[in-house]
Amino acid sequence: MLSNFSYALNPEDAQEIMSASEAAPEHITEFATFLKFKDGDFLTIKKGVNNFTCFVVREPKGRYEPACLNQEAMRSVFPAYELHMTSLYNGLSYGETYKDIKLAYEKGKIPTAETGSLVYMMSAKNKMYNPKSGERYPTPIHQMYFYPKLSDKTFSLKGGPPYLWQGFPHMTALIIVVPRE
Repeated sequence: MLSNFSYALNPEDAQEIMSASEAAPEHITEFATFLKFKDGDFLTIKKGVNNFTCFVVREPKGRYEPACLNQEAMRSVFPAYELHMTSLYNGLSYGETYKDIKLAYEKGKIPTAETGSLVYMMSAKNKMYNPKSGERYPTPIHQMYFYPKLSDKTFSLKGGPPYLWQGFPHMTALIIVVPRE
C-alpha cells in the first residue's frame, strides 16, 4: 500500500515499485525500500522503514524476477546480483559474468552469504533465461535461503523440492518452492 507515503512518484518508478512488490507478501513490501536498475546502477526510488529491499532482476535476454532481500542478503548476496546484472548489460556472456563474480570474490571485493540471508522471489510472472537453449521459461514462486558455498550433498536432496542452486561460485541457495494460493 503505497498510499502511506506522502511523496509523489513518477509513473516509471511507480510501475517499478508495483513490479518489485510482486516478490514478497504485502506486509513486507508495504514498508520496504525499492531500487531500480538504470544505466548500469541500482538507484533508490523509495526509501522504506523495514529491513527489506526490493527490486526486479532483469537481464538483457529477458529474465524477469522481482526480488525482496532482507538486510543480511542486501549486505552479502546483493553484490553478486549487482555484478551479474551489470556484467550482462555490459555485453558479457553468462560464463564471463560468473568468472567475474568468482574473481571478485577471490579478491575480497564481494562477500559470501551471511547466515540468515533470505531472498523472496514470489512473483507468478517469474521468468528465467537459459543461455544454452536461448529460451525463456517460467519459474515457480519461491524463497531462497543463502549460505556460503556448500557441498551438493549437504542437504541430501534427491532432485527436490526443495532444491539447491549452486549458480554463484561462492554461495549456495536452498530454494523453497511456495505453492500458489
